[in-house]
Amino acid sequence: MFLRFGITALEFQAVAEKVVVNGVPDFSRLDVVDIARDAASDNYSVIELTMDANHIIPGSLTSESIDRLIDLKEEIGHTYTVHLPFWSVELASFNRHVRMGGVASTIEAIELAKPLEPETYVLHATGDLAADFSSLNYGANLVRLISTLLGGFAAASLEDILSKTEINPHDLAIENVEFPFDIMRDVIDDLDTSICFDTAHLLSRMSGTESVMDFYTTHRDRIIEIHLQDATYKEYEGAIAREDHIALGRGIMGTEMLREFLLELVKDRFDGPIIFELTRNEAIESLAHIRKVVPEVLVA
Repeated sequence: MFLRFGITALEFQAVAEKVVVNGVPDFSRLDVVDIARDAASDNYSVIELTMDANHIIPGSLTSESIDRLIDLKEEIGHTYTVHLPFWSVELASFNRHVRMGGVASTIEAIELAKPLEPETYVLHATGDLAADFSSLNYGANLVRLISTLLGGFAAASLEDILSKTEINPHDLAIENVEFPFDIMRDVIDDLDTSICFDTAHLLSRMSGTESVMDFYTTHRDRIIEIHLQDATYKEYEGAIAREDHIALGRGIMGTEMLREFLLELVKDRFDGPIIFELTRNEAIESLAHIRKVVPEVLVA
């Protein structure tokens, strides 16, 4: 069995380079279908669409472009996943109006993407506000209480999204982000959703301090998608420096960890999408690293 690798088609840097010419944005240069075709030309079997693109460049994702993406899928034979909006979205906000805005944005994105029949809908159940509050320099009990409260708000938002879109809860993959994941796991179990495991978020200690293998072993029963990339993490006299979403082999994952993890996926017959949330060149570099470290997981 071989693993199924994919790439984010609307990665921010690539879109910016496409749109901005000599310091001036020209949105007419962006064609989502052309970008997806370019991504698929690198022999990826899965393309992940970033639904935030429609807010950054209004009109970039329309029912017409979705129809063309369906035609491309039939032509090439790849599948899609979608990453639901997360920039400026906070489904766990204390403010009900903010939460409802995030819910509406998420529902709109799901309804637009439904005709693509995505394998998964990846979602950040918490955002920057929850990340800030969950890392406050207060007593551990108080921070835990606040985080649990925010997790409850996130759960209510997710329940609303599932009810109004009527998608299968198993297709909604909650990503580990900068928030205590044990709290989010309770929400996932209660709502019977799934998990998107981002290795970089874990390696940079945004969602826990356990190893990649420990996280996977604990949550393998609900993981249906993986965001595979490297990361760094260092502490300097109490200050934290981290970098996530970098090419494999450039961070702290290490060859032994990468090999053990990917071989475990093969052993488990994991058939979900494994997405590089990287630039095109970084994804190529990452695949080359995999081919060197654990070639048996790739099609020859």
